[in-house]
Amino acid sequence: MSDNTGVIRYGSELERKSWMVQGMIQKKSESFWNGLKGKTQDSVIYQKNDRNASEGMTVVFDYRGNLATEGFRGSEEAFGNAKAKYKFSDKLTIEEGIYTVDNGRKYDAAIIGDMDLAEHEDSRELLSDNQVRANDQVFFDVGCGFLRGETPSHILTVADKSVADMTVAHKISWDFLVEIETAAKTGKIGTYDRRAPIRPFKFAGGKRKWLCILDSYQIMDLLQDTKFQALYQNAQVRGNGNELISHAIAEVGNLVIMEAGTFFGSSSSNELFKQSVEMAGLRTIDEAGTFSGTTTKQAGVIASRGLLLGAGAFQEAFGMMPDYKYQPSQDFGRVSESALELWHQAKRCVLTAEVKDYEEAKIAEMDYAMFVFDTYNAQLTV
Repeated sequence: MSDNTGVIRYGSELERKSWMVQGMIQKKSESFWNGLKGKTQDSVIYQKNDRNASEGMTVVFDYRGNLATEGFRGSEEAFGNAKAKYKFSDKLTIEEGIYTVDNGRKYDAAIIGDMDLAEHEDSRELLSDNQVRANDQVFFDVGCGFLRGETPSHILTVADKSVADMTVAHKISWDFLVEIETAAKTGKIGTYDRRAPIRPFKFAGGKRKWLCILDSYQIMDLLQDTKFQALYQNAQVRGNGNELISHAIAEVGNLVIMEAGTFFGSSSSNELFKQSVEMAGLRTIDEAGTFSGTTTKQAGVIASRGLLLGAGAFQEAFGMMPDYKYQPSQDFGRVSESALELWHQAKRCVLTAEVKDYEEAKIAEMDYAMFVFDTYNAQLTV
């Protein structure tokens, strides 16, 4: 910002971009994923910023594995028989996107320096708010497998049933939560058992737990589960703080439960930047694999899809600094539009072994630190 007069010079690219970033930072606290992003693989979302990266450029994420080697006894020759260090990597390719807002006839000057900043602040606030919701939805869509149609490598269901074969007996329950936690601890997810356990996320206070994200339908089914009710009415405090009364389920074993709600909006395609997000949240999936919020109506059996996340589940990269753009109309500038331009990418972490993968606790060529779980949705199934 140029000074304290409430005016910004549109011609100053650095000031303009800094002003836009300020607006995005102010909205950051409203994000569902706030506090879960970080600059290392210990965060649920491993984020890298490369301000030189434009569309098509690659951002590389490096991961160091643990050393797993046996020792040598007595006169056994050690030198020359050392094991190579385990190294893994993944990469993202930056895409460019732009979000726009119609200013109508509010702006009728040619440069921002001639206008009251409050008008542009309104556009900046709207664009920043939209971007936070859109960015939140990116990770729900990355996790569930909607974005780019990239299906999760591990899908856990009650009794290993496909969505088409699910009935009311396959809703989420206390028993299934125990199965989810066991799968995270052991790496045995459904019929898949040759992988490492999901590495837990370190929460404040040093506790290591897994993040279990449920939609509102799953929360309802869990609260109505008789075994869950019986266990929690005795284990929890009495009064309004009891989770059966407050409906705010915080922890079950080593799972931290978060309610994400359900996606409201529309998607013209499953590519990045092509979602109009009214409310960010989890999508449901039907027996044909159709996700909610698309141009295709769901039919048949519908399931809620939850997420089990550990440290390093997702990757995110931002390229060049986001920019605020302003464009008057060709009709003598009587109307105008503003825009947020950004360079971004996100995906589930799928590691490539630079040397080799582990023999038993494999982590490469699969979703590194997450899996999804589908449960019957009686409210939406016709």
